[in-house]
Amino acid sequence: MNIKYSLLILLLFTTISFAAEPIKYRLLLQVSENSVDRLNLALSNAYNAQQAFGPENIEIEIVVFGGGVHTLKYYSPIPIAEKVKEAKYAGVRIVVCDIAMRNNKLRPSDMLPEVRYVESGVAELVEKQTEGWSYVRP
Repeated sequence: MNIKYSLLILLLFTTISFAAEPIKYRLLLQVSENSVDRLNLALSNAYNAQQAFGPENIEIEIVVFGGGVHTLKYYSPIPIAEKVKEAKYAGVRIVVCDIAMRNNKLRPSDMLPEVRYVESGVAELVEKQTEGWSYVRP
């Protein structure tokens, strides 16, 4: 077999292996109001998206900033704290804005332990959307 045919076969197999990969979805949810109902809706949206696409086929991040940071305090209502813990173990990232934390005089010790932190919630939304993430504001 000559080199042209070898390269053609290699290209064909490479194309087939990429085509066989499932599409990876990326969902970005925003919570910026001090509303447990809004956070609960975002957590439900994340769960529903995982059910629709399969947890292995979707990355989900909930970005919490502004007044929304109050919904993730360690003394949040028990059902919310449990849902946040379940979401984390299901692979959902919940990130909190450091700027909003400072503006609301909150420290990481005030927050549920399952959350992560980003410098700016708004910048996180912009960056992820620029990377092609789908944005939903429940």
